[in-house]
This record gives sequence, C-alpha cells and structure tokens, in this order.
Amino acid sequence: MGFVMIFKRMAIIPLLLTACSPYVEVTDISQVDTATMTRAAQVRTYTVGQDAPPGYSVIAPVSAFSCKNLITDPPASKGDALLQLQLKALELGASGVVNVTFDTRGTDAYGTNCWESVQASGLAVRF
Repeated sequence: MGFVMIFKRMAIIPLLLTACSPYVEVTDISQVDTATMTRAAQVRTYTVGQDAPPGYSVIAPVSAFSCKNLITDPPASKGDALLQLQLKALELGASGVVNVTFDTRGTDAYGTNCWESVQASGLAVRF
C-alpha cells in the first residue's frame, strides 16, 4: 500500500506544475537574443486614433499578453505586452502594427491563469 500511495502522490506533481503556467502564450523576454530584441523594437506601432503612414498591406491580426502568473513575476504592463506584440509581428515579417489596443484584466483563473494581465492587439502590417 505504501508504494501505491507514493506513486499516486508523485503522479500529481506534473499536473500541479502544468496548472501553474499561464493559459496564454507569453514569451520569456530574457530568452530572446539581443539582435531579435533590437529588430522587434524597430517594428513601429500605432494605437487606435494615431495616423499610420498610408500604403501599408495587412499581414494578419496579432495579439500578445503580459502576464503576472506567479507571485514572484513582475507586474503585467502595457510596455511588456507591446514588446511581445512587436516580437510576434516581427515573426510574421511585419514592419509595423496598426490599430493597437490594450485590455487590462485582474485575476482571471479560467481564461489566462494570470493574477493580472495586459493584452495588446492590432494588425501586423508591411509598410
């Protein structure tokens, strides 16, 4: 009986560790190389209401999250969400993101599994 109880308890550990991660894709910025970060920072962004240069072509809608998942994580922020949005746009070959909006949320255990989150969304474009 002792072995069975230990095995059952050990089987729960991976489940608990998986349940602790965010349900949304979040890039660990510390793992992104400097060259990629530099190129991402050059992706121009225009929030709703700002005039983007004319003549761009839309690649795809993009969305990114800044998520405070663990108590030790830094607070979710618009700056982090925007940087992650720029990284996603860069992966698509975009030179800009237009119509950027932000959605800030508090604790959302079912949708994002974050204590707090900021979602940045927009359209990845090529100028």
